[in-house]
Parts: sequence; structure tokens; C-alpha cells
Amino acid sequence: MSKNQVTLKVLNPRSRVEIDQVPNAPRIKDLTGKKIVVLGNMGNELLAYIEEPLKNRIRNIQFQKWEWPRLRAGETFREPNLDDFKNIAENSDGVVVLLGISGGSTPRAVLNAAKIEKFGTPAVVIVGSCFQQIARFFARSEGLPDIALGTLPMDYVPTEEDIEKLKIGEKLADEIIGGMTRWSPQPPEVEVIIEETLEFNGGDYTEAQWNMGNFFLQHCWSDGMPLVPPTEEAVNRMLEGTELRRDHIVALFEPSRGKATIEKIAINAVMAGCLPQYMPVIIAAVEAITDPRFYLLGIQCTSGQPAPLLIISGHNIVQDLNINDSFCTIGPGWRANTTIGRAVKLIMTNLGHTWPGENDMKPFGNPFRYITLMAENEAAYMGAWDPLRVAEGFDHNQATVSVMPAISWQVDLFRETTEDKTYTVKKIVEQTSNLAKVKFDRFSGNSVYNNLMLISPTTFDAIRREKCSRSDLQKALFEAIRVPYSEFSYGQNVPKDRLPEELLEKCREDPETMVPILLNPESLKICAAGGPGPGVVAYIGTWGWGPSYFVTKAINVPQNWKDLLEKYRGGECPIVKPEFSPT
Repeated sequence: MSKNQVTLKVLNPRSRVEIDQVPNAPRIKDLTGKKIVVLGNMGNELLAYIEEPLKNRIRNIQFQKWEWPRLRAGETFREPNLDDFKNIAENSDGVVVLLGISGGSTPRAVLNAAKIEKFGTPAVVIVGSCFQQIARFFARSEGLPDIALGTLPMDYVPTEEDIEKLKIGEKLADEIIGGMTRWSPQPPEVEVIIEETLEFNGGDYTEAQWNMGNFFLQHCWSDGMPLVPPTEEAVNRMLEGTELRRDHIVALFEPSRGKATIEKIAINAVMAGCLPQYMPVIIAAVEAITDPRFYLLGIQCTSGQPAPLLIISGHNIVQDLNINDSFCTIGPGWRANTTIGRAVKLIMTNLGHTWPGENDMKPFGNPFRYITLMAENEAAYMGAWDPLRVAEGFDHNQATVSVMPAISWQVDLFRETTEDKTYTVKKIVEQTSNLAKVKFDRFSGNSVYNNLMLISPTTFDAIRREKCSRSDLQKALFEAIRVPYSEFSYGQNVPKDRLPEELLEKCREDPETMVPILLNPESLKICAAGGPGPGVVAYIGTWGWGPSYFVTKAINVPQNWKDLLEKYRGGECPIVKPEFSPT
């Protein structure tokens, strides 16, 4: 190396993935007389069109839809277990799995197929044309070398007209036969970098850093913005923010199930530009998004548009870290808000091994995926309400971070004088009525899980004057946010636990009966945030196509907290916090 060359040594931000490797099931030499089972509920309209060409090509082939054992009276739906898949494998010679037609349905289909393959029965998964990459990713995440696919010539569930015009049944029959008899795994297309320390050279430090940034971009380790080099010295400094060992595993991170160690979290925090004292918040955020209730796998991969929205609750932690809880709390300008939110995004990418188009299948994406961290404006309550963390079951002195899968962002500016609770409820109902029309078909929009309402200090002051509690406002909104049953169900059967039986009876008699969109009053979370001025509310809808809940975790600071804050002081931004003038 030339004496003028500079070498930049950095640590690898990607998580380690340890999966037991298993071979694919052996293929069948001859399908004559064999029993092919079809598993899955989506795409049933394809079955007849596939069955006929299969029977024309293969003598005495048996082709049937698998029926799950009926549940006993009073039982609710349960997820299939390994015994169910073993039963399928033992009672078939090959299995066709329907239907991978989104970022959510494809993983489910592939994971079902992988379980069957592990029992020694070959499987073929039918997927839309743009979902082949994610299908192979999930097969390999289960330890299989690959998965056999039958590919639709479109990215949606085909109509009968599509099926007939494009001869889709004929095409899939050929691919099913090939997948059962001749298919062999293809090698992965993505190079896996296993070195824990990487070196980048340049004529000076700037060039070396440039080369590092390009490498990280090319290997899908970046968010597209400039990165702080995660040198060993920088990572060691970041680790001063926690008492946990660097090899401590916080969670296995979906969808790759990579090890979210403290060290890997710290590496990504360095890349995002964080300070060491942010580590307790970042670790708590990782605990929150990897909580099973948040359903990170679905959030990462869905073709829906959710992204984590982080909310910090705790006066002391907000002050200590200079987190903006006032004007533009979700906007730019504050290192803590910006870099903690960015660190979580990089962690989702590098510990989950996600990338758009490979296994993150959102058609548009969501700006919340970049940097979205805000703080509760606790001063706005003026003692009238407990803060969010207390409402979520934590002690008043315990700082917390909450996360929700935000999918919509609708803000309403009131007139300069916010009149009363009734006016506030009216404005929120106007917001949600528009959401309802686009998000409640199949009753799985943001009706079942947790939504969020942000209230500006001015709006909250009007509510406070009426001595309206959080519970009072939740109940008022639960009663007011309603749609006709005909729009709520769109003619489909509603689960028994979704609406009370007496209300369902009324709906059967009169489809225009108004029904609540929210599951219950407590499913709407309410938080004061931002700065004063004209009254503002924001109703933030949640992702409804997966069971993802609002999750809150404690932020635990290390014993050296005060020393840590003193050591890394500097760079704080002024936060304008006007004195509230109660009327």
C-alpha cells in the first residue's frame, strides 16, 4: 500500500444468522397415480384450471384441496402446528401451496411449504411474478437451499378472465410438474459478507469514507444518507451507554432471525450519528419492535405501508437527551429525535436483513421508515392527565418508549379558538370517517388494533377545562367513530368476538345500523404532543392486515448516567417551550 494511502477499519453492521441447514425434499421421478394436495385459502379460483391440465398430462394423478380438521363447537381458529403439517406430508406425495400474492401472504405460504419439505414431501409454492425473491429469501431463512415456485404472470390474484385468456392453468400445471419432478435449488444471488472487520482504502480519510459508503450501499447496508464510520473506537464509545455485555442478545430480529446483539445495535447507532447516552432508548426501542405483539415480520415484509412511530414518555429522559417534545416534534433539527429514529431504521435493515423488493414489499413505502421519533409533551397536561407511560401501566418515574405501526397521517387544523370536547370529537370523527371507507373492507383495517390520536397543547387545554379525562375522551370517541354495518362488513361474516351478539342481531335486521370502528375505547391511544397555537389533532391509523399492537417498554439508564451525560454534552438544540397559560 502506498504511504499516501489511508486505511479505514470499520465493524460489520449485519447480524449473524445461524440456521440449521436441511436439504429440500427429494423430487418424484414419476407422478403417475400420485396424490397432489393443494394447501391454502387464497386463489381457490385457480384450482379447477390447474386440475384439468394436470390430469391431462399425468395418468391417474389425484388432485385435491386439503381440508383442515373441523374445530369442535365453541373453539376458535387456531394456527396449524407441526403435527398438522406432518399429517399433510404423510398423506400426500406432493403439495401445492397457494398463494403468495403480497409481502404478507408469500412468507406464510413459503413457511408452510418449508415445514412440509422438512417432512420429506416436495412442495411447490404459487406466487405472483414480483414475489419470487421474497419467496426464496424465506425458504433460505428456514434453512432450505431454495424453494420450487410456480409463477403467475401478474402481481395480483388473477380473475377468471385472466386465467382463461393467458392460459395460466396450463402454465402452472407445467411448473408444478417440473417443481415436483425435475426442480433443483438455485444458489443465492446475494453475496454474504462474514468478515466482522472491513477495511477501506483511499488517498485520504474522505476518500476511504466515500469507498466505505459506496460498499455499504451496494450491499444494502445503508439508508441512502451519509453514514458515520463504525470504527472500533466509535463503537466502544457507544457501548459506554449500556451496562449490558456487547454479546448480549436482545432478540432474534425478523425476518432473518439475525442476532440483535448489543454490539450490532451499537454499530448501527454509530452509523446513524447517535451519542452514547442514546443507547438505553435504542435498546428499549429494539425490545419494543421485536415484542411478538408488534409482529415485526409482518411490518418488515408486508405490501401494506406501515412503519414504526416511536414515542418517548418521561420528562427527565426528554430533558437529559434534548429530545424535542414541542414545535415540530416529528420534524428535523434535533440530534436525539433524528439519530435515534434513524438508528432504529438501520437496525431494521441490517439486523433483519431487509431490502425493498427483496423482502420488503411495500409498493410506495412510508416516510415514517426514515426517522420518526417524537416525545410526549407532558407539561401540556398541567396535572390534569397522567402521562402516556402511566396509562400504559408503568410507574410515573419510569421513562418509556412506545411503538406503533403507523400507516396513515392525517392532521386537522382547528380554528384559532378550540371550543370544547364536543368540537374536538366532531373533528376527529370527520377524519376517521374518510379512513373508514378505505380501510375497513374485510373488517381488518385499523378497527381491531391500536390507533393513536395526538392532541396539541391548545386542543388539550379545551378538553382540560371541561375536566374530561383520557378515559372520558376514549369513550366519547368510541361511541362517535362509527360506520354503517354495510360498510363495515361489505357483506362478509364478522368474527363473533368483533361485535356483541345483540348488536350483530340488529345489524342483520338493518344493515345500515351504525357500528363502532374501534374494538374498544382503550384501543385508541391518546397523547399530548407538539407546540401550542391553533388547535391541532392528528389521527394516526394503524396497519390492519396483521395483528400488530401498540407496545410500550421501559427505558433503563445505566448507573453512570450523570457522568455519561456530562462527558458527551454539546450540540444540544434550543427547544422553544412557551409557558402554557390555562384559561
